[in-house]
Amino acid sequence: MTGLLSSLEPAHQTAQRPLYTETTTSQALYLPIAPPTLGTAGAVIGRELYSGKAFIYCPFSAFGDGLPGGNMIVMGDTGRGKSALTKTYAARQIRLGRKVVVLDTKEQKEREEGEWAALGRSLTGKAPVKFTPGGGKGASCINPMDPAIAGKRQIELVRTIVELGLGKPLDEFAGSALRLAIRLAHQRAAEAGRAPILADVAEALRAPEESDARAKQRTRDELLGDGLEASYVLDRLCGSDQDASGDLIGMLDGPTSLGVDLDADMVVFDLTKVPSGGVAMTILVAVISVFLEEVWLRPMCECGTEPGQHERKIVDANSGAWELGPNQASGCRRYTQRKRILVCEEAWHILGTPQLAALLEKFLKFARGYGLACIFIVHHLSDIDDSPETQAALKMADTVVVYSMKKSEAEDTAARLGFPVWTAEHIMRLRRGVALWQVGEVIYPGVQHLLTQAEQHLCFSSGSMTDLATTEPNTA
Repeated sequence: MTGLLSSLEPAHQTAQRPLYTETTTSQALYLPIAPPTLGTAGAVIGRELYSGKAFIYCPFSAFGDGLPGGNMIVMGDTGRGKSALTKTYAARQIRLGRKVVVLDTKEQKEREEGEWAALGRSLTGKAPVKFTPGGGKGASCINPMDPAIAGKRQIELVRTIVELGLGKPLDEFAGSALRLAIRLAHQRAAEAGRAPILADVAEALRAPEESDARAKQRTRDELLGDGLEASYVLDRLCGSDQDASGDLIGMLDGPTSLGVDLDADMVVFDLTKVPSGGVAMTILVAVISVFLEEVWLRPMCECGTEPGQHERKIVDANSGAWELGPNQASGCRRYTQRKRILVCEEAWHILGTPQLAALLEKFLKFARGYGLACIFIVHHLSDIDDSPETQAALKMADTVVVYSMKKSEAEDTAARLGFPVWTAEHIMRLRRGVALWQVGEVIYPGVQHLLTQAEQHLCFSSGSMTDLATTEPNTA
């Protein structure tokens, strides 16, 4: 990690290639009307072409100064620099103390792994958390029934799994039977001295307790009938003694793998082997999202301690208002929420599915309270449907980065995002590695992303089509 991050020092970057405009005339003309800088705190992206100024971006530093939140969407044609930007941005943010989780659905065939795997290993020394249908050597598993997920959220999650597998919402009778079965599965697993799994819920649905039926003023057979269909869905998804071909086998049907270390600087969830667009991908992303919300996003100070370890400091004696102050044990002077970044590669998998978009909307809506910034990478907005859930998620992207697109896509993007008319033609003319950025309400028409030589090999994702040796070291 030290070797890579040392190459990101400003001195190294500017010594290699100074930041300048192509002509002094263009600089003189542009500077009087140039948009304001975003400050000097944050991750270096590259340079703002029309002024020659360094372009530095950090939603946590710029928050409140014209930037209402930290969520970002990155889009553009294939090979224009989207992934290179987000990879270097994530690495540079880690250097500032951030934690990053990546949902990687983009496979590099020549490496037989997701394209974020190499960067994750270089930064943390850890392999990606890889999900493989059917399991196998090196495969990981997340248990939706894990005790780390709170009771109510767990019930919501298991219900979401069943509804996604069923293809329709559960009615009130089935929903009630499922809640009783989840509670019963916990009881029976505790008696056996282990954590429950989804198969325990399926079994509890088929073997309800007489006392539960009486409490609901149902007969046991009626309660059994209420939850029978849900049990069949869980069998189909997770397998059973009679059928070992479930969609989620090896991924969600057992205890959470010990290899899922959410305290690492970067955690890469490799979903490249999971069929895209299928029920398994949809359910897996739903489970990972809730697992991250309940475990990864727990309140934590940047000094590494929990809020309860910090002193309460009264700021208004009349009202009794207080804030979290120092932690004498860690030497921290004031509680500051640890900042985290969630990257969704090929995010049409998520934004294109209304159920997942609605689930992720909670991340976006409460991102400020979590100290979270979400980054979605897509090719075009046309890849995403117009459902209310998806549109609500898109509206919460406070930073938009647009790389070059063909005419029809550029015009559609400018129209859907409410950009000025001139931006459509401008987007068509952007060269590789240069993007239009909208940060809050301010548009930066030409931001060139700069890569160091160390980043070039870790962030390049077109090896099958391009000779890396002929690629400029500073192009994205």
